[in-house]
Amino acid sequence: MTSFNQHTTGSEVAKALTSRSTGKTFIITGPSSNSIGGATAIALAHSHPKTIFLAGRSESKILPVIKDIKAVDSAVDVIFVPLDLASQASVRKAAGEILASGKADVVHGLINNAGIMCVMPYQETVEGIELQFGINHIGHFLLTNLLLPRIVAAGPHARIVNVASTGYMLGDLDMENYNFDNGKTYHPWLAYASSKTANILFNTYLASHLQDKGVEAFALQPGMLKRQIVPPTELYVHTRDENSLASFTEAFKIITKRWEGKTPPSGDLKGDEKTLETSASTLVFAALDPGLDGKSGLFLRNCEPFPVEGYATNAERAEKLWKLSEKLVEEKFDI
Repeated sequence: MTSFNQHTTGSEVAKALTSRSTGKTFIITGPSSNSIGGATAIALAHSHPKTIFLAGRSESKILPVIKDIKAVDSAVDVIFVPLDLASQASVRKAAGEILASGKADVVHGLINNAGIMCVMPYQETVEGIELQFGINHIGHFLLTNLLLPRIVAAGPHARIVNVASTGYMLGDLDMENYNFDNGKTYHPWLAYASSKTANILFNTYLASHLQDKGVEAFALQPGMLKRQIVPPTELYVHTRDENSLASFTEAFKIITKRWEGKTPPSGDLKGDEKTLETSASTLVFAALDPGLDGKSGLFLRNCEPFPVEGYATNAERAEKLWKLSEKLVEEKFDI
């Protein structure tokens, strides 16, 4: 589809696709320094957008990203918005600030990037939802719907980008037991897989219901940071103890058992090894590339379509998740 690949940087993608970004408005969640979200925000600056909203928990961790964006293009209007996806009140407040800012009458791209992985021990959001499902999916579900009228208003090919993972293949989402028996049967990798399956199902629902409104949705695998990346990003904080259930050794055990006798649907893991800069490429690609016009709903890896198992893209399950999500945020959204 493109000349972009595993080794393309986010800034290279952005520079190639400037015409789809110049003068436009974007929102990125989880854009802290030394993270894929931060690298994506900096890369996006190379395509000269008008405004970038950076929504995250810690302003101090986002200020270095703002500085780097300004170094790339001082004309970009960069706005920090406090956002804690583990609190629905915080999500509503953040959305309210964006909508009331006067700088988001139209939103051309929402990049739902923020996420956590393999939390130990079991934890819940403010509302009592298992933390990975709550942050990775429910918080973004609420934020996306609150901002959706402004995304629709942006016109043809406005984009919603949902950062998922091929890690969804470690397990399915049990919508009847998303809290793992209130933590009694909790496994950090299975909870992560549940949340990433939810990301893809959410993307599936958005794609099918927004196609007539000019909005396109894409889910993706950003890549896995090379082990030698220093300092390591916070995403991997729970995976570093090799004796923990959250270790990558444990993940490979689950994969081997779940896909025994079959090739895991993750692709060659070496194809996922990236730096922060190359990890940002597929996010920027999903937000901007004109080659994706009219192809809403795709899952992307290394800046090209990648197949996904049917349980993560099933339309009936996507609708069931939508209804569950509405119940958990206590609000209905008809799109």
